Amino acid sequence: MTRDSSLALLMQILRGELPASPPDEAAWADLLQTARRQTVAGLLYQAAERFPENYRMPENVLFTLLAEVKKIVTNNLKLAAAEKEALGILRSCGLEPVVMKGSSCAARYTKPELRTGGDIDLYVPEADFQRAAALLRDAGAEGSEKPDSSMDFIIGGCEVELHRRYFDLHISEKLLPDVGTPEAELLMLSSHILKHACGVGVGLRQIFDFALAYKAYPGDYEKLNELFRRCGLSRWHVLLLSFVKDYIDPSVATPAHVDSGKLFRIVSAGGNFGHFRERRLQSIQGQPAIRRKADTFRRMLGRLLFSLHYAPREILPMLSELFCKNLPLR
Repeated sequence: MTRDSSLALLMQILRGELPASPPDEAAWADLLQTARRQTVAGLLYQAAERFPENYRMPENVLFTLLAEVKKIVTNNLKLAAAEKEALGILRSCGLEPVVMKGSSCAARYTKPELRTGGDIDLYVPEADFQRAAALLRDAGAEGSEKPDSSMDFIIGGCEVELHRRYFDLHISEKLLPDVGTPEAELLMLSSHILKHACGVGVGLRQIFDFALAYKAYPGDYEKLNELFRRCGLSRWHVLLLSFVKDYIDPSVATPAHVDSGKLFRIVSAGGNFGHFRERRLQSIQGQPAIRRKADTFRRMLGRLLFSLHYAPREILPMLSELFCKNLPLR
């Protein structure tokens, strides 16, 4: 089974649609590998619970999936404890950080504990950023500055990223919605997917996060479409929603529909943040950070036509930011 066909079958199963005939053992193994690449193994397990008897996974595949799910649940408990500790430190001193992605997205899943967690992202406005970083340091968290001006802390063995920027966008703040609104979250999730789609790649979990947030959006979709147009992301918005409609939720409302094959191929090729693209693994494994950033820069150039079409206002600032902040100037 090819990587594309395995991804297509996985998404069919996650939608609750069974294939015409049960997959054989090799196909099940491919499906599990794809689910792990896309960090949606928990969703595959949830779907598998509803399978009829003749579609049951082979025992060896099921046991591997169960082990993966146990790791996901255990890690999510660890992340929840670290997030609670970090928020407690900051809120006790009058700060109100905003949780980005992570637990706020997980809350929309039928079983939040099955969403694969990574790190913890907290947004603190620029005016409070240094104070927030000092509070975490004073509480004993080891911290280091990242090239994008965020701060990375280790709390309870988990990575907590403190961000002074909520949006992965390079436009006037006047055009952006207020942080804490549903519109802001959707724009943040979408622009985060875009940034990685233009670079090393993006996985299915990030798109599921957006799809669930979009489905739960309580506002006017026309006004939301206008927000993306104002930010220069109309084409991207339509492409992402077309992907959601084609592969995740056929009932989703879209302002238009286009062929989502370009985004499908990006998701299929790289998996979670592009970590599972074979050539990328070979090129960055064991390499220093500067080599990894150079690899990202090359891959962004390789997707330049895609980026110029779907994010014309963003690609040059993204390239400039990556180059200036991550590559040494001699």
